[in-house]
Amino acid sequence: MATEKKELRIEKFTGFVPGVAHLALDVAERTESTAIAVLQDARGEIRAVVEGGIELAEKTAASLFRLARKVTGRIDEGVAATLTSAEQLLNGGIKSLRETTRAANDVATTAVAGLTGPTALA
Repeated sequence: MATEKKELRIEKFTGFVPGVAHLALDVAERTESTAIAVLQDARGEIRAVVEGGIELAEKTAASLFRLARKVTGRIDEGVAATLTSAEQLLNGGIKSLRETTRAANDVATTAVAGLTGPTALA
């Protein structure tokens, strides 16, 4: 909104009092238009600040959501790797126990056979 610059009217008035009164009215009118222009400028700047704050809040929220997604993904990857390692460890342990049980059974069978001697089959 463009404001017009108003020129002070210098007219010839008859008498001192009418001249002062017209000058005071011109000064008041110019002061009023200047004050309105300053308020319009301030309104525009305040709006820019508020919009900048809203944009900052929006970008910050979006950034936090992206970070939360990445953190969730990394935690999930870590848990998946841990579970895979635990599964492999348990499977290896069970396999070792089976082999140890078989070996113990073979040792026991051999020991019993050595103590009792060959058995005859009927």
